[in-house]
Amino acid sequence: MKCVMVLLCVVIVTTAFSPLAAQSIVETGITPPPDGRPPTGALRRTDSRKWEITLNIDLPLFRKNDPTPEALVIPVSILDTWWRVDPRSFVGNVFSDSSPVPKALTNLTVNQSRFGDSRVEISIPNFVEFRLRTELTWVVETWSCQLDEIAASREQMPTLWPQEVERWRYATPGIDPNEPRIQQLRQQILQRIPANTAPIYVAKEMIRTGSRILKSGDHRDRNPFGIWSRGLETRGIAQALWTEIGSESDVVCICVALLRSMGFPARPVIGLADRSGQAGKSLSRKELGMWGEVYLPNCGWVPFDSDEIRGGISPSTKIDQHWNGFGSDDEFNERVPITHELDIYLPNPSDGTRVSSFLALCRLKTKLDQPGQGPTDILIQTELVSRGRGQK
Repeated sequence: MKCVMVLLCVVIVTTAFSPLAAQSIVETGITPPPDGRPPTGALRRTDSRKWEITLNIDLPLFRKNDPTPEALVIPVSILDTWWRVDPRSFVGNVFSDSSPVPKALTNLTVNQSRFGDSRVEISIPNFVEFRLRTELTWVVETWSCQLDEIAASREQMPTLWPQEVERWRYATPGIDPNEPRIQQLRQQILQRIPANTAPIYVAKEMIRTGSRILKSGDHRDRNPFGIWSRGLETRGIAQALWTEIGSESDVVCICVALLRSMGFPARPVIGLADRSGQAGKSLSRKELGMWGEVYLPNCGWVPFDSDEIRGGISPSTKIDQHWNGFGSDDEFNERVPITHELDIYLPNPSDGTRVSSFLALCRLKTKLDQPGQGPTDILIQTELVSRGRGQK
């Protein structure tokens, strides 16, 4: 079975976006989308922090022999329940063969959709052949989260979900709730839980099952600070379920697919987190990783960490107990998200012998819709700086 390239990129028709900036960031008075509203009911935000993220993006050798405009495209979610980005904070710098390229030749544009997702585009100067390195920096504010599970357990599945979360109930690139093995797992879960089980507990059982279904679910390409990488390693849920071997990212996507198969809106989140399992948080231990979110009725987006649940929650753990890795986390503001958009992409022919594909963080704009033109030759390096406490 051929691997697929899963690319972190938002492929949305141009009319769905309105440009926030060109060359320099300006405000346009765009109304914040409902997707970024604070949690309600049993779910609430707590302490916030601010972080400065830098992506160093390297194209080892870039040839351009025609006048077609080219740009690097990086997906960054502007607004979410647990984070928000100031669009004015984006700064891009381009270097050609280690020399800075004048700002006049490299526009930076933030194209934001009504859902809060965005594409940051940095234009590439029209040179013939050069080594290109780009730095993209922005500031994000994050919150910790608290979920009152007793209150949440009183809520029932709605007949209608909020319009802005509907798209996360169905198949998206890389996550298909109609995958036959996903449907089999769904039926198995339904047979062992009562029909009147509260939605929150159904969601928890879906996540527990999904997080434990692979014999090996921790295979990954570690990406700590200071290391150039192609992104997160992944096999894709179909191959992972077939072989029972996958990465942490595959496990998250399996959980998300299971949740969607039951009708819940659910989605992955890609960002920087401490994956060491050691006490205390350290910038040097934060790596590129993935976690998930499930939308619970009359609450909002509830975060979960399938890797933490896989390692700490046994099949015998009661479903109405608090689980580490679900809902409440006083240190959730230590996770620094980037995006929750995935797009399937075939690997380059030269990468055909790879065991796994990658979740990549950037694309060339002219290759967005060209399978087989993946960005496996584009390397990234992450940097993170704490900017202290956010709003009280």
